[in-house]
Amino acid sequence: MQKVFFIIGARASGKTYYINHHFADKDVEILDIYDYQQRAYDEAGFRKEIPIETKFRCMKKANEMHLHDIIEKLKQGKNVVAEQTFYKAKRRIAYIDEIRKAVDVEIEVYVMYPSDEQWKDNIQKTELKSGFKAFKQEVSGLVFPNPAEGFDNIFTVTDGVITRRTDPADVSILAEAREEREKEDEQIIKEDEAYRKRKALLESMNNRPFWHYCEVCEKKEYITAQEAFHRGWDYPPQMGSFGLLSQRKCGECGIADTLWWKIQTSGKLPIVVESELTDTELMTWKRIKGEPESLLNEEAE
Repeated sequence: MQKVFFIIGARASGKTYYINHHFADKDVEILDIYDYQQRAYDEAGFRKEIPIETKFRCMKKANEMHLHDIIEKLKQGKNVVAEQTFYKAKRRIAYIDEIRKAVDVEIEVYVMYPSDEQWKDNIQKTELKSGFKAFKQEVSGLVFPNPAEGFDNIFTVTDGVITRRTDPADVSILAEAREEREKEDEQIIKEDEAYRKRKALLESMNNRPFWHYCEVCEKKEYITAQEAFHRGWDYPPQMGSFGLLSQRKCGECGIADTLWWKIQTSGKLPIVVESELTDTELMTWKRIKGEPESLLNEEAE
């Protein structure tokens, strides 16, 4: 029977070292989640600074690609070593459920549990930016694997010593983990739908008429973006972006009287402090934050 070996643990806990020293001379396919994460980030157009919500989606996509390749390799008759972090039971069960559906296989998991001294030494050798305390805090979120999740064997690896765990199966883990996954999937569906609706709304602003408010002279016109541009308005989407501070004025007024100019020339950090705004400026700022929805219906006088 084929096998899947999951090697899991925190960063710098020794996963790659263990794989290189225990599987390098064996006929296995080694699939590292890190490679899939980097591919997902690249495909999303990010390499360094990644927004939190984007990072979560990239991680989810990376897991899907990783799982897909594990199953494909197993179907080809190969044994697989999969490097992962796998802190949460819901992540592990998502893999195991799909693997069990696809192939008849034995699944083992090795949890890297280095001593503090070994971990500190690993961090120093790999020259990671975060310190030991940060990694220790990170691994505190690890929910230890349980046989009920679908593992045939569970081991800990501490400074090279491999110990087989014989914990009793806790089936309550399954219901809780699957419920968490369902809620997570439902939330993603809602976010995707909200994103699609907002994207459609923003695209529609190129052609539909909407209210243009001059923050300087208080003139207002219900016109399209193209009409506004030809009349000299400084307004998204032709000038600036909806929801971001820039001038909102007609073609007859100057930029020096706009909120954007005040913020940029204040000599302070270019951020809006609402308590320092006049009533008129606060109205402009709230309108900008609420764009484009705030421009679809005329404001009450």
